[in-house]
Amino acid sequence: MLLKAAFVVAALAAPALAYEPVTCQKNATQNIITSINPATKSFCTMLTGYGVYPVAPNEGCASVYCYGDKSNLGPEMPAGYILSTNFVVNTTYTQVTGCIDSSVWGQNPIDEGGQMDSHGWPYSCQGFKKFVSLIEPATNTYCLRCCDADNNVDCNTSISTKGCWNVIPGVYAMADGSVCKPPTGSPNSTTPVTVTATATISGGITVPTTTIGTGPGSGSGPGSGSGSGSSGSSGKSAGVRSSSSIELIGAVVALALTMAAF
Repeated sequence: MLLKAAFVVAALAAPALAYEPVTCQKNATQNIITSINPATKSFCTMLTGYGVYPVAPNEGCASVYCYGDKSNLGPEMPAGYILSTNFVVNTTYTQVTGCIDSSVWGQNPIDEGGQMDSHGWPYSCQGFKKFVSLIEPATNTYCLRCCDADNNVDCNTSISTKGCWNVIPGVYAMADGSVCKPPTGSPNSTTPVTVTATATISGGITVPTTTIGTGPGSGSGPGSGSGSGSSGSSGKSAGVRSSSSIELIGAVVALALTMAAF
């Protein structure tokens, strides 16, 4: 009995899970290193499998696809999926935002999307300490930001449910300046073109204070835009990854395995 109690105590003291549990089916090959290169207008970002939706429950099984220059980090992005690229180079981060055609990849037009980053998953951005990315089929928008520092100042991974416009303020428009067009069947009628650090999107969602650098496609102006509020990426139900919750899950799992052994 004392031995069993000792095992229970040890189980409760077991290390916490490093990342969120994966509940989806991974492909045999999963590429997990993203990248961004404004000089060649190229980037590699996370994308869930063809026809796999919603995005959120499958974030842990996403894989890297690359736009622009060919890369050994992953296969080429599906032709016609990326419709525009708006790069920003800042002293502390580099980002790209723009429009997609979600129908090219068989994504659901009512899927608000999900967030893939280096906090919740074992993903990374080449040459940077932290990154955050989102894919949002319902608004036909995407975003990727790679940051020099591992903190939530520039790469905020704790507000995934607020969507690209809030997580990565930037330009969400085509090369001709027209807005990203939501897919047929989407509950969103329009999207903002430029979201700045102080913009308030229709619906009362205020973009957090984030400095947007000066660079190709950074865009200037009020950028308030019109829209249906936050794209509401459903990456994480509460929008915040709680380390205490993850630790609790780790302890419970370890305890269950220990009890099952007796």
